[in-house]
Amino acid sequence: MSEPVTEADFVGTWRLLDYSFIHEDGTVEHPWGANVRGYLLYSAEGYMSGNLSPATDWKSRRARLAAAFKAHDGAGALLAARPGRRDYIAYAGRYTVEGDTVTHHVETSLFPNWVGRPEIRFYKFAGNTLTLKTGPVRSGKHTIVAQLIWERVH
Repeated sequence: MSEPVTEADFVGTWRLLDYSFIHEDGTVEHPWGANVRGYLLYSAEGYMSGNLSPATDWKSRRARLAAAFKAHDGAGALLAARPGRRDYIAYAGRYTVEGDTVTHHVETSLFPNWVGRPEIRFYKFAGNTLTLKTGPVRSGKHTIVAQLIWERVH
């Protein structure tokens, strides 16, 4: 895009094409495999909502959740259902664009510790796709960048 990007350039519905982690050495990891599902919505009123997950392994995920609810009550079940593994991401709030970043101002989230904090993403438009990247994130002993590629559907 030759003109400055504004919030209006984001408005619409975006379908997730790829979710990957890029390691410091350039290695690309697909934590949920090659098949992912998700939608990212940006409204003209300045709100966004994102939901994404693996497209497969539903039987395993349902079994883990059922076992967790049988063994625990309340929030403990959700923690036990996802032992060390994120298999669904959901959050929403306002968004703003500044320079080469879009900031998602999280107002509600599957992860309570995300509420009230900005999720800053570096963006790149290419034709009908939008690539969003995090800044460097510490993951265990490694530093990664999460990259999400979205296709405009409306």
